[in-house]
Amino acid sequence: MHLPRYELWQEMLAVPQLVRLTLPQQNGTERYPTLLIKAHSLLLKYIVQGAPLRLFFFRTSGGHCAYALHIADDPTNGVIIWSLLTDTDELLALRDLASHRGCSVYLFNEACANSAWTTASISIDSTILEIADGLLFSGRNPVEYMEEISEILDRIHVGTAHEAAEAEVVATDQWKQLRTDFILNGVRSAKLNLLADNEGSHQEQLAHALLGDLSPQGAYVNTQLHEPSGRKEYTDVLLTHEFGTILLESKSLSIFEHRLQLPDRNKLRKNIEKSSVKGLNQLRVAARKLRENVPIFDQQGEVIELERTQPPHAIILVPELELMADDVVWFPRIQEFMRATGGFLHILDTIQLFRMMQGARMISEASNETTPMMAFDFYLLQRAEAVVARGTINIDMVLSIRSGEAPGKAASA
Repeated sequence: MHLPRYELWQEMLAVPQLVRLTLPQQNGTERYPTLLIKAHSLLLKYIVQGAPLRLFFFRTSGGHCAYALHIADDPTNGVIIWSLLTDTDELLALRDLASHRGCSVYLFNEACANSAWTTASISIDSTILEIADGLLFSGRNPVEYMEEISEILDRIHVGTAHEAAEAEVVATDQWKQLRTDFILNGVRSAKLNLLADNEGSHQEQLAHALLGDLSPQGAYVNTQLHEPSGRKEYTDVLLTHEFGTILLESKSLSIFEHRLQLPDRNKLRKNIEKSSVKGLNQLRVAARKLRENVPIFDQQGEVIELERTQPPHAIILVPELELMADDVVWFPRIQEFMRATGGFLHILDTIQLFRMMQGARMISEASNETTPMMAFDFYLLQRAEAVVARGTINIDMVLSIRSGEAPGKAASA
């Protein structure tokens, strides 16, 4: 398991995706080049299933070195995660790789939990070292180079970025599993194992890990209805507090079962559209049962005391928002859900769920009267307003609390 130093840990918490070279200590005093990759679990699954990885190095107009990891999760349009070279450890790691090529690779998920690791070979040549031997980026925000770097990344996608030097990342061993246990409120726990878990239950457990400490009583997973025909599932994850109830249905994608050929993004879009419509119908029924005061039970068979008078928040959790169908399809569905249930429907992916949890905690910590659950409820409303204002469900919520301003005024998209 890799424990990032404080600065890297803070960077992981701040951004949804990250690639970073570092040179940590191993076995006491020995230092060994290490590549850290933070991404959503869907992309991590592609990596451990052998999706090709390539590093590209190039200079910005300001003389800084940038490097980008291309992950070929799709034959025509892979994912690229990039960083600016910021400290001497990265330079030392590159120089070591130029001599020995050996490297550790650690994967981190949406909750910044170390999910898997392996060893790899990365061939760094003199051209890359020359590009890297420039100005170290010391600014707090690389946004000044965002447009320039985006143009270079577009050319990398189509193979015309002639200013970029390339190094292939080749795994030299099997990926090794790393299990993470989250001890949560309500005397509950969430256990995550990217390589061993059922893919559906893994996303449910991830949602539980992210939300399980917002309420003192914790979050409930796999809640049940007791009907004459037998026990039936109510929702995947449920939270409740004095001002409302939150219902969550998790819809994941199966990647590990595709051993011969990994599914492309068109295939993923079709699958997630079908399962999301099913989740919408499940949440519609769940909201109706809530309104009708139907008893809801936890996994131990105990009745859960729920807040039922306020409009509920219903969440469809998907692996990646960019896979969702066009907004023209989902906006009428959202409006129909609100008319039928009186509640709010949100479509989030696992990264945005992490963002919403972070924002709720920031709002709560900035106020003496707002609990994390109240803040989460409020921030969901802020996101719903932002979705309508932007005209798309695919938005990234970033919270900024300015000095002297009430937390309730601080949410922005």
